[in-house]
Amino acid sequence: MSDSGNVKSTIDAVTGLVKEVPIYQDLLQPSAREIGKGLHTVAKTVNIALAPLSSLVWGYDQLSKFVTTKVAEKLKNTPIENIMPPKLNVAGPALDALRYIGHEEALSDLYANLLATAMDKATAESSHPAFVEIIRQMTADEAKIMKLFLDRNAFPIITVRAEVKESNAGYDHTLLINFLGEDAQCELPSMSPYYIDNLRRLGLVEILPVYGLHDSDGYSRLESGEETQKILLGISEKTEYEARIIRGGVKISPLGTLFLDACIKLKASPSDTPGFV
Repeated sequence: MSDSGNVKSTIDAVTGLVKEVPIYQDLLQPSAREIGKGLHTVAKTVNIALAPLSSLVWGYDQLSKFVTTKVAEKLKNTPIENIMPPKLNVAGPALDALRYIGHEEALSDLYANLLATAMDKATAESSHPAFVEIIRQMTADEAKIMKLFLDRNAFPIITVRAEVKESNAGYDHTLLINFLGEDAQCELPSMSPYYIDNLRRLGLVEILPVYGLHDSDGYSRLESGEETQKILLGISEKTEYEARIIRGGVKISPLGTLFLDACIKLKASPSDTPGFV
């Protein structure tokens, strides 16, 4: 049975079930009237809350405009003879995903770059179909953080560990502390530990819990930060524990490097290509 058939049968089954539920007379059930009024109010509120979303879902005209403007802009420096139809397993899912996140500038820009990469003979092999789903599972803030890896491949992070005095036993007080959210000018910089964890889940970055980078200034900034000092103070108030700061790092993964090439880097002009005369 097709998906649409399954959906229809489910709707029919639910409808039939609802019809079997007895409806009592309002006079016999005065509380039912009040509940009904409450549900009606909630339903109206939900409709009002969801109404703006309908205008955010892109239709054919908006997708067509996106291709002829934003994607075309990405390809403006590509020789005409190099432009080709993109793989359907990249373009199809990408355009479908754009229907729902096209209004998110940071994410739609990733799709524009991916489509442009897929349409250039010189770069098409970098347009992995998995990148469509990876972008779909990213937030706009996470896209901003990924752009930081264009300039360097690793950043310092720290973990604060509360240890029982004169013992190695203890527990980590937080997963990691970093300033990537602030440096990327995220809308919610305090969410950066969770953003990094999601990027790790997607395979774009690697978290190295014990990995000292040659970045003393970066570690000093983390260790003297307000969040770190607050955690250290909390540990010091427990007489049986002492705090230990573990320096680590977050680095771009091999898949993340390919993602940068396909979805984030600006396409170079022909004059920027090695060997171009």
